Amino acid sequence: MKTVPADGCIGDPTPHEVVEHADGDVEFDISAQLTCRYSASERAVWTTWLPRGIPSFNLDLLRDLERASELIEAKFSARDSRQLDYIVLRSAVPGAFNVGGDLGYFQRLITAQDRVRLSEYARAAINVVYRNYVTHNVHGVTTIALLEGDALGGGLECALSCDLIIAEADVRAGFPEVLFNLFPGMGGVSFLARRVNRRTADEMVRSGRLYTARELYDLGIVDEVVPQGHAVHAAKKLISRRRSQLVAQNAMNTVDRLVRPLGVQELYDVVKIWVDSALRLDGRSLQWMQRLYQRQVAIFGKPLELSSQGSRVRPPAAAA
Repeated sequence: MKTVPADGCIGDPTPHEVVEHADGDVEFDISAQLTCRYSASERAVWTTWLPRGIPSFNLDLLRDLERASELIEAKFSARDSRQLDYIVLRSAVPGAFNVGGDLGYFQRLITAQDRVRLSEYARAAINVVYRNYVTHNVHGVTTIALLEGDALGGGLECALSCDLIIAEADVRAGFPEVLFNLFPGMGGVSFLARRVNRRTADEMVRSGRLYTARELYDLGIVDEVVPQGHAVHAAKKLISRRRSQLVAQNAMNTVDRLVRPLGVQELYDVVKIWVDSALRLDGRSLQWMQRLYQRQVAIFGKPLELSSQGSRVRPPAAAA
């Protein structure tokens, strides 16, 4: 095993480490909230999120994700670098892929009318989903989201930025933002429009209701539904099955981005409208946001820890 220092990422003066193992696997030292491991046998990077407390996109996690993206680009974009074919996104939190934006943080910034910090958060979120959409500037990569738990708001937005979505049968997903008078502003509308027709997209973002995995599959949003606990196996099976068709599959992903293009400026323009709208929320809307936030705290309030084997540890039954 050897440790290779990586260049410091933007906004972070401390270099991160890339740990290379004798079997060809690589670990990216990111943070306690995010682990990344490259599997040489699968030619895939597995990224696992473990947000502190509520499994939402806190600002530190967004910055960690951007750092990880830059490390992946630096490690795999060169022509003479080792091969990378897949990037898999998953969560270590039982029952939750990600429940979206940091509602507690939003409330504080909206109450203070802090446009600068709210815009900073919004643009950080856009940078993360767009870098994922363009496969971290590494050619010939397929991105896969594993929904082993519910994906709400920004969680679903992030999943939609992937090429493929595999969901376990008990998962629910949707955009609840309209319940507190907002809309999914960090890529959800744009990514959703690339997968479904306008009527379906409007229904999803305007109703605020949650959809089952089977409903999402029937709508063409989810690519595969598997039994609970089988998402990782399904991803490994897909990677193995497509090995002989890799050139064609990756080429079709590239073609898909050409025929249904999405530019980062569109995402920035939409999220500016989201910031403007958020800063206009009244007391009643903020009360609804607070109710949802309190519900999240009741379920996920205590940080989740990983076992020594790296397996997921379920929270106490009372919090499930």
